[in-house]
Amino acid sequence: MKDVETYTAPEFVRSPALRALECIQCSAQYPVGDHPRGCPACDAAGRNANLFCVYDERADGLEDRLPYRNTPALGEGGTPLLRLPWLAGASVKNEAANPTGSHKDRFAAMAVAHAAASGFDAVAIGSSGNAGIALAAYAAAAGLRCTVAGFSRLPEATRQHLTDLGADLRLFDTDRERVGCVRELGARPDTLAVSNIATPFVGCHPVGIEGYKRISWEIADQAPAEVRHVVLPTCRGDLAWGVHRGFCELSALRGTPVPRLHLVEPIPRLAAVLDGAPVTGHFPGDSGRLYSIGGHTTTVQAHRALTGSGGSAVVVDDAAADVWFTRLCRRGHVWERSSATVFAAYERLRADGVIGDAEHTVLLATSHFFKGL
Repeated sequence: MKDVETYTAPEFVRSPALRALECIQCSAQYPVGDHPRGCPACDAAGRNANLFCVYDERADGLEDRLPYRNTPALGEGGTPLLRLPWLAGASVKNEAANPTGSHKDRFAAMAVAHAAASGFDAVAIGSSGNAGIALAAYAAAAGLRCTVAGFSRLPEATRQHLTDLGADLRLFDTDRERVGCVRELGARPDTLAVSNIATPFVGCHPVGIEGYKRISWEIADQAPAEVRHVVLPTCRGDLAWGVHRGFCELSALRGTPVPRLHLVEPIPRLAAVLDGAPVTGHFPGDSGRLYSIGGHTTTVQAHRALTGSGGSAVVVDDAAADVWFTRLCRRGHVWERSSATVFAAYERLRADGVIGDAEHTVLLATSHFFKGL
């Protein structure tokens, strides 16, 4: 058996089809690089927006529309699409089956590949748990250092997981302090900050977000019928934007329709924006135990994923999530409370007639609840 101390991580190869980064909001294009505050032009104007990857139009294969040909090999992706006998008209994409137990592995794999290929020695992220564990694992696989800026309320077991993975864990009482830590680390030439450091928030690193497109591609291959709706939990829209981008690329290459995305949030953020509030606004409220999708801001990318797909924002509070969390546990499913919100949202969308009885829907169960044990 090869000595793990002498293991050398593979080189990560950038796709030759990747040609630029483009602003979601103003469409300005930039050379492929790192813009931790999002679009420089929008940042200067105080209306921050994230960037996304643009590929050569001649790239006719889906795999050509990913920024890296290879990533640290921990086995992410290929998660099952479950048909549950008690859930009419829907399937469940079980992202808890990823190596560290959440969809964040897809982001971490691509972000770490980019950091290593770009010559960084370390990565840094602000996280309430799932993203930090994922990034720490993939950084370790690639031989990079990893700093995770978390909240002081982080469960002891999660702290231990991060330490075991070799992460430098730093804890803070407020989001402002946590973002400030990542911003300070990202200013160092050896460290790539992969989570948001801008105010107003823009979202995480666009190269990492590209990893979420595979969720859409897998759903299209696995679904028993044409997918008309996708229901997923959201915070600042990284997952929603990546999934939307994936379906848009499928549509461009195969002519398939883009499903409507229904974004589930614990307090009215996107819902408030749809009612006329500014995307850059502050939205107070109590997210309860829905830590993974908590927070008082939203982003341009979340709003564009929703409106671009003709979707909706669904507010599911802590109490409603608890009801479905208990129902799911009684049926043997171990998804965390933030994942349980999509079941409550689906029930409401069906009752309100937004999703028709004959329209197949996919619910994204993003994580299991074991990491805090």
